[in-house]
Amino acid sequence: MDAVSHYLNHILTPRLRGYGVTEQFLLYTVSTVHTQMTSLLRHWNDREFRNTVLLLGMEEGSFYEPPAKIEVRCFVVVTIRNSPIETLQSNSYAEAGLSQGLGKKEVKEITSEAIRYFSKQDFAELCSQAKLSTKRDLYLELAEEHPVAWASLQCLAGVRGKTADYPPVQVEAPYHLDRIDDGTEGTAEPGKLVVGVYDGYSPEIEPPLVEYLKMLSADSNGVLIVDSFKSVTRNVTKLMGILEFLLTRNLLFVSTNYYLENGHVERRMKLLRAGHSTSDVKRNIANTAGLAYRHKLILNRYAPKHE
Repeated sequence: MDAVSHYLNHILTPRLRGYGVTEQFLLYTVSTVHTQMTSLLRHWNDREFRNTVLLLGMEEGSFYEPPAKIEVRCFVVVTIRNSPIETLQSNSYAEAGLSQGLGKKEVKEITSEAIRYFSKQDFAELCSQAKLSTKRDLYLELAEEHPVAWASLQCLAGVRGKTADYPPVQVEAPYHLDRIDDGTEGTAEPGKLVVGVYDGYSPEIEPPLVEYLKMLSADSNGVLIVDSFKSVTRNVTKLMGILEFLLTRNLLFVSTNYYLENGHVERRMKLLRAGHSTSDVKRNIANTAGLAYRHKLILNRYAPKHE
């Protein structure tokens, strides 16, 4: 049995069963994690590709415990934490068969256990094993289906300083998202902080975000400001779709730590930990110390001020 299968069958599965999830949810979660692990590991020897995917977990992986190589911690974020496991901690926990949601302690048990296990593995060997897999190559599919978002993330993952330019990706038409490009006007208020509690892994775009993206699509100077990637969604397919929607319309994606536009990216050199409350989010977004010009300009212009 290869190391990934051993983890899934003998570590993650017993852990989830111990929490009381249904067999249906268990199979769905394990299959999702398996697909994500195999896809990323298949490209592990391609440093540029690997780092682009791992970037999506950097905001959390930088703060994960126990101490380990940053690549291992980010691997755990993007392949395990960013999965249906999120449902167990959300208001949708009953869909997984639980009578109450998991707390931070239980989720940390999952991630810490995974970090300890994969820190002992040979990732070159895991890569060789993954290349023999017949499972779908999720991340390659996403890169090909969302070329503008992928190019921006790829540049951001490789930047050494605060900013970088790259040739903007030419597009024939803006990327389409269901329920947003339906011809109706958005009802969201520009610049207003929207807070909601949803299942962070659901493939459906939440109603407030639908309305906000509709509003942005009608504004050539629009910008989506969020605390972190995970505050948009832990579903990588959904995240890539939203990024592609924005960047193919020359709109901006700006978080506490990153600034993305088609042709230019900026980053915070010392990442801030993702917020867990409204006050955390306000404080993070209001912290513009040390940011590059465009990143700071946008946050100062639009962000709610911390009280």
